[in-house]
Amino acid sequence: MRRYIGPSAVALATVYVIITISFLFVHYMPGDPLIHLIGQEDYYYLLDASPETLDAIANRYGLNESLWAQYTNYLHSVITLDFGTSFTNHRPVLENVLSASRWTLALSLPTLILASLIGGACGLLAGWKPGGVFDKASTPVILVLNTIPSNCIALILLVVMAYRLRVLPINGMVSPGLEGSAWFASVAWHMVLPLAVLVLGRSASNYMLMKGAASQVRHEEYTLTATSKGLAPRHILFRHVARGAMLPYLTSICLQMGGLLSGSMIVEVVFGWKGMGKLLYDAVQSRDFPTAQLCFLVSAVLVVAVMLLADVLNLVFDPRLREAAGRD
Repeated sequence: MRRYIGPSAVALATVYVIITISFLFVHYMPGDPLIHLIGQEDYYYLLDASPETLDAIANRYGLNESLWAQYTNYLHSVITLDFGTSFTNHRPVLENVLSASRWTLALSLPTLILASLIGGACGLLAGWKPGGVFDKASTPVILVLNTIPSNCIALILLVVMAYRLRVLPINGMVSPGLEGSAWFASVAWHMVLPLAVLVLGRSASNYMLMKGAASQVRHEEYTLTATSKGLAPRHILFRHVARGAMLPYLTSICLQMGGLLSGSMIVEVVFGWKGMGKLLYDAVQSRDFPTAQLCFLVSAVLVVAVMLLADVLNLVFDPRLREAAGRD
């Protein structure tokens, strides 16, 4: 158990530092949040006609307090999970984030599973026999996909599938007025394009990672020993090469999990998918401090949590790390 205390303490300290940085970052963004609270026209009218009204609104949202007072209030809100109300739609911030998280999970979890399986399996086969037929056929395609930004792939698919062929919706998450199974079918139909963009990009990077790891493991001593014993190639591939290459692959998948669960901003903005990425984008655009802070916090906690999970998995699956931790 002691070997897990160190990574957990580092994770907690990292979360605290990120909370502080996100607070300062959001509060030093340019622009007056009062403009977005009451509208630009009303803001300038009140600024001339009734500045005391503006002060009252700022006091109500705590914007006139000192930076230290706002910081301590923010730490208290983090502990009590009371993040106030949004500056834009005046709903509880936590409610907005939870609603967006549901849509992000609907998009991210299938992406993570499909990309891990497709990229891992194809990368393992390519790394098992580098220079083979499969490697020569798949690697150039993967390199092209890996170098094209996801927003470019999204625009290409939009033009082809939505504008030209008209077989998939341009954006949005569900058609209006639907219930039951028709509602789920509509969500799945709207999910096809953003899911395809995310799976293509993640599968390409997973392929390259697994191919590199498998190419190295196939030259390890235990793999050469298994080969010299005359074991079947399939047995060596799945019992030795795949297991050896799985450790760096698992670490990478865990890191991707943190990024995916916090939202894929570009894809969500392009396709109008109201997940965490689009919520953060809109919050920054409108200077919605409470929403932006909670989005930053959720993203940071998820990334730190999955990094901690990766450390624990490495300790569990790699006996060399367990022995080193035991000696320390």
